[in-house]
Amino acid sequence: MSDAIRGLSFPFRITEGGGVAEQRGTDKLKENIVQILLTGAGERVMRRDYGGGLRKLLHDPSNVALKAIVQHQIAKAVSRFEPRVLVQSIEVEARRDGGAEQLWVSISYVIRRTRQTQSLSVPIGLGGI
Repeated sequence: MSDAIRGLSFPFRITEGGGVAEQRGTDKLKENIVQILLTGAGERVMRRDYGGGLRKLLHDPSNVALKAIVQHQIAKAVSRFEPRVLVQSIEVEARRDGGAEQLWVSISYVIRRTRQTQSLSVPIGLGGI
């Protein structure tokens, strides 16, 4: 699997040897999903439809409806832009850190090729990555 999936590391960085950092395998898939979630629709010049569009929802009231909308947008974006995975569950939780509230998204998914289950948690907000 590690040779089947590979690409530039996210976030983009230069290695100590002066080359471009790469990522492979399940770590690359995780990076791709995080990139989808943190990219706003219209943010990429050559792919205006790419992204999860979650940050525009941050100032909406944190309630059951917002969580359902976020879950729907994530499922739609991940299935469209990372077809190598099958989303199993999405949990959305509002957490307050100091004075700022962040949405934390936890995703559980299966890698279609290997049937391996993976999960990740991502903060979506002003203090997020």
